[in-house]
Amino acid sequence: MSFSSRLSLPFSRYLDFTFEIGCVSWNGCSGCGLIESEEPAEYNDRSDMIRRAPTTDVDSRKLLVERVAASPYLNRSARLRDLFLYLCERVLEESADEIHEREVGHKVFGRPLDYDAVADNIVRVHASMLRKRVAQYFSTEGSQESIVVDIPKGNYAPVFRERPLDPQSAPIASAPVPRPRVDLRIWLLAGLLAIFVCSTVFLLFRNRLGAQRNISLLADKPAVRQFWSQIFRPDKPADIVLDDAALAFFQELTSHQVALSEYFDRSYLRTLDDNAVTAKLGRNIAGPLVLKRYSSYAGAALLWRLAQTAGALQSEAKIHFARDYSFREVKAGNAILLGNSRSNPWIEPFESHLAVRWKFDDARGGYYPMDTSLGSADQEKFRFAAQGGEPREGFAAISLLPNLSGSGHVLIISGTGGAAIGTVIDFLTDDHSVSRLRSLIPQTKTGEFPYFEALLRVKIRSSLPRDTSVVICRDLHL
Repeated sequence: MSFSSRLSLPFSRYLDFTFEIGCVSWNGCSGCGLIESEEPAEYNDRSDMIRRAPTTDVDSRKLLVERVAASPYLNRSARLRDLFLYLCERVLEESADEIHEREVGHKVFGRPLDYDAVADNIVRVHASMLRKRVAQYFSTEGSQESIVVDIPKGNYAPVFRERPLDPQSAPIASAPVPRPRVDLRIWLLAGLLAIFVCSTVFLLFRNRLGAQRNISLLADKPAVRQFWSQIFRPDKPADIVLDDAALAFFQELTSHQVALSEYFDRSYLRTLDDNAVTAKLGRNIAGPLVLKRYSSYAGAALLWRLAQTAGALQSEAKIHFARDYSFREVKAGNAILLGNSRSNPWIEPFESHLAVRWKFDDARGGYYPMDTSLGSADQEKFRFAAQGGEPREGFAAISLLPNLSGSGHVLIISGTGGAAIGTVIDFLTDDHSVSRLRSLIPQTKTGEFPYFEALLRVKIRSSLPRDTSVVICRDLHL
C-alpha cells in the first residue's frame, strides 16, 4: 500500500496504529517521539513514565518470541529466524488465526504471489526445521518458560500455550496484588500524539492531491535535482530506515553499546537482564521497553517531506523500521538511514568512512557531534553548552556514500534534535544551499554528486537555509 504511489509501506501492519505509554507508534514503523534531545527535561519525564509502564500478556509473549529468536537454535539461521518472527508477529500483532503456505512463501521467502506451492516446497521444508528447533529450545534452554510456542502442521499460525505445572513445584496461591493506578498524564499525552499522527497522515494523503504539482517542484532547482536523483530513481524505490529510539534510550540508560551483529541476530537480548540491573530497571520493564517500536519524532516528521521529494522525481520511498531491515536490503539499492549508530545500528558499517561521530551527553540528555579527524583535545569542540537554560544552536550531519555492495547510494541524516534534523531537508531542497555545498566538494568525472560528509550548524529558532552554515565538508574519495 502506498501514499500517492510515492511513500510505500511494505506490509499492511505498518498502517495499524497502536497507542503506547506516552507515545503513538506504528507496528513496524513508528511515528512519534520517544527521545527528543533538545528538551532534556521532557526526556527525563519520559524515563519516569517508562519505569512505571506495566507489562501486558502480549508484551511478555513478544519478549518470549525475542528470546527464542536470539537463542542458538535460531539466530544462526537468518531464514529460520525471519520465518519464526514473521509467523509470531502475524499472531501477536494482527491476531491471525490462519497463515497459509503461499502467504509465507511470498512474504518471507520472496516468492511471487501466485507461485506453485505444490512444486516449490521451500515453506514446508523450513517450517519442519523450525518446529524442531523451537521444540529443542523449550526442552533445553527454555525449559523454565511458563509459555510454550507450538507451530501446528497444516496451519502456520503459532499457538502460545501455558506449560503444564509440575504438581510438586506448583506455587502456593498468594494474595492478589492490587493493580497500579493509571496515570492520567499518559492518556493526555496519547491524545496529543494521536492528533500529531492524524495530522501527519493527512499531510501524506494530501500529497496525493498535489502529485502533479510535485512533478514541477524541482524544475527550477538543478542542484537539488542532481543531489536527490541519486537517491530517488524512477525505476527503483528508495528505502527510508527509521531509527529504533527505544534501543537508543535503553543504551543511554545502561551505557551498553549494541553492535549491528547483536542487533541483527538479537543476541543482545541475552544480556538484557544484566544490563537492566546496571540501569536499576526492573526486568518486567526492560524487556517491554526494548521491544517497543518507537522512532524519534525528528525521523517520523521527515517522512512526508521525503515523499514529496520522491514524487517530484517520479520515484517512490519505502518505509522500514530499523529492526526489520536486513543486510540483503542495505546491499540492494538506495537507502536513507535516519539517526545515529546507537539508534540505528545500520549506520555502523559506514562509520569507518566518516570522521563525524555522535556522542551522548548524560548531563544534558542529548547527542553532540565529534570530529574524530582532529586531535583528542579538539574532537569535542562542537559540544553544546547551555545558554539561558537551553541551546541556541544545533548540529546536523549529512553523509552520502555507496551502499555495501556498491550498487547504490546511502544517505545518512543525523542531528542533535528535531529542529536540527528538520533543517536538513530545508537545506537540501534549497538550490542555493545545495550549490554552495557542491562547490566545497571536488568535481567528479561522471558529473554525479560526489560522496561526502558534511556537518551543518543550525539556529534552533530558525529553519531558514540562509541561517545554516557548513562547518565541515569532506570528499570521501570512495
